[in-house]
Amino acid sequence: MNLKDKVILITGAGSGLGQALAVAAGQAGGKVICAGRRRERIQKTAEEVTKAGGVGTAVEMDVADEKSVEKGVKQAEKETGPVEILINNAGIITGMKAVQDLPVEEWDRIMATNVRGPYLLIRAILPGMIQRGFGRIVNISAPIKHLPKASGYCASKCALDSLTKAVSYELKGVDVLINAVEPPFLDTEMHKGGKKPEEVVSQILELAALEEGSQSGRIVKIS
Repeated sequence: MNLKDKVILITGAGSGLGQALAVAAGQAGGKVICAGRRRERIQKTAEEVTKAGGVGTAVEMDVADEKSVEKGVKQAEKETGPVEILINNAGIITGMKAVQDLPVEEWDRIMATNVRGPYLLIRAILPGMIQRGFGRIVNISAPIKHLPKASGYCASKCALDSLTKAVSYELKGVDVLINAVEPPFLDTEMHKGGKKPEEVVSQILELAALEEGSQSGRIVKIS
């Protein structure tokens, strides 16, 4: 994968898949911006990125908050240079509840993180990618989108898929590619059981390293 010296921003990099992606990108020689809300966690990930052979930078960011995203992106680009690759990994799933039992504020929190977050990051970073004529965006979707008692989470991931496709149509003729990936169930803080995140990172990072002219707007399922 051609990620050497690429500036890569990964959200939710403090643990789980985000952390594994950051370290793997560091092993490939990337300049990795580890974004997240938990300062100690993202700082640890940034240190692991640097130990792996890349350059790690920790940036505190709440992806659901517009001002936090704008401030974080501005800080990151000041320290590392313009973001060339964005991986929207941050996401949440709350307790399993039937739709009639799901509080409105819980629904809103899921949507804010899983849909508003990627939208805010894309909105902040995409203009620079278009201006420079290069960019790669990878959205982390989900393998199952019709799971009982997870209506908020499922709806958010369907929305993320639609966002991915819609933005890809807007980018025709520009070497800025956006795709989503459906990883299998992973053993993380959010979900116990399944594959280790390290087992799928190479397939995800392949989408971050696509050559010019590659297909955009795909929802890629990996096993």
